[in-house]
Amino acid sequence: MRHQDLRYSRDEFSNKLTIDIDGPYFPLEKFQKVLENFQTILSELDRSISGTGKPGVEWSISSISSASIHLTAEANLISDEIERSRPAQVISTFVRGLEILQERPERPVLFTNKALESARVFSEMLDPENFAEIEFRADPGRIQVTTSISSHVDEIIKDFHTSYGSIEGQLVSISLANQQSLGIRDFIDNKIIKCYFPDRLFEIARNALGKRIYVFGIIRQRTHGPKVNIKVEELKVLPDPSEMPNLTDIFRNLGGES
Repeated sequence: MRHQDLRYSRDEFSNKLTIDIDGPYFPLEKFQKVLENFQTILSELDRSISGTGKPGVEWSISSISSASIHLTAEANLISDEIERSRPAQVISTFVRGLEILQERPERPVLFTNKALESARVFSEMLDPENFAEIEFRADPGRIQVTTSISSHVDEIIKDFHTSYGSIEGQLVSISLANQQSLGIRDFIDNKIIKCYFPDRLFEIARNALGKRIYVFGIIRQRTHGPKVNIKVEELKVLPDPSEMPNLTDIFRNLGGES
């Protein structure tokens, strides 16, 4: 295992952790899923830190505001027998862990598979049409969730397989951060799939934003689960449905009519 950088001292952290969600639309179902996984990952880290598998803190909502969502969770000791530093330990482990998962496929200290899976959910929920940005803040740490967490967790847990295949959907986003990628909304599952593509396809992709496209390449898919991403080898822009001939036009052409 590589050395894990400690950017902050555990003692620097308070007992509060804030999640910020920004975007044009906030579906209740997705927000509930965020809260469930927020609670899961904090609980898993608390139990790992304890050494006994028993929780030492409980979390309460100390503040919440609207427009963009800003929710602050506060840690409270379950009993006087729990060390007073436990909340700071949990929060610092959380922040450091997400920083590592952003950067590389390495299991952070004290992160169980269940905690990793919850971290992956945050990454997968990013969507320019609703949850466009998700960020966690804890004095003094701050970490913005990116889609790299999902692929790095996949590498750690290895609950996926790869195969050649194609995806059709609408191109909804282009990212130039780290490795160039597309965001395609799959017509079948209505989910956004990240697609990595080479430099030679960038101009085609940029001009196709908002259009229907077809991509072919190596698909990474969870075992018995959804497609995660695709390493694109071929990209084609598909005609708009309104430009396609209807049945009357097809029969007319077959009959030789002009």
